[in-house]
Amino acid sequence: MKQVKQWIGVGLIAVGIGLAGCTISDKVIKIDEEKRQLELPAESIEALNIVTDSGNLIVKGDEKATAIRVEADIKTKSVKPEEIIITLEKDGNNATLRSETNTEIGFNYVDMTLTVIVPAQLPIALTDGSGDIDMTNLTGKLTIEDDSGDIQLTNTNGEVEIRDQSGDITIKDASALKLIEDDSGDIFMENTGGNVEIHDQSGDMVIRNHKGDIKISDDSGDMVIDTVEGNVRIENDGSGERTVLNIKGSFTSK
Repeated sequence: MKQVKQWIGVGLIAVGIGLAGCTISDKVIKIDEEKRQLELPAESIEALNIVTDSGNLIVKGDEKATAIRVEADIKTKSVKPEEIIITLEKDGNNATLRSETNTEIGFNYVDMTLTVIVPAQLPIALTDGSGDIDMTNLTGKLTIEDDSGDIQLTNTNGEVEIRDQSGDITIKDASALKLIEDDSGDIFMENTGGNVEIHDQSGDMVIRNHKGDIKISDDSGDMVIDTVEGNVRIENDGSGERTVLNIKGSFTSK
């Protein structure tokens, strides 16, 4: 997973406490480090909304968890702790985790990772600005809207919908895919299931061992589909090489 490290001259992100050495642009600078922890009892919580503007996000499901737990690892330079706001609050039967930054104009740096532990069955709706996303061991419905950064899903059993602007998408051992919309970046799926629609503008696509029907619209990029227990329909295939093997249902292509 790529680290999200940002230097911005006009308005950025912040936090700090502690000192550490870090090499950026071939110069050693002093970086402030901070950890934050948040926790919210999961009793009566029916869904979790996550809204982040930048930074890496790790979400892990735990069948025995009775609370939503968040740990933030933050590294910054030339910023104030209060300029990064991380909240976890209950709103009716839902919980909302929000991470946002409010900095003054200046030359600032931030590298932040949020690690979230949730009850495995909890539905999650994620709206993310930039940074990588890694979600594992979840059985509830997942809805992901992402501007940039890679997305990785592993061992998910709930319905999955992804709308992504840019970045690679890797999905393994996911049994209920419904929708993938991707503007740019590669798509890799292995040991997946569900009747899924894939709308891809650019980037290569590899699908291996899928159970369920697949409908694809693809503007550009190579495509490999190998072993599908279901029907495959390619409604649009712009440019790039195509390999289709071992389809147990029907295969149609316009």
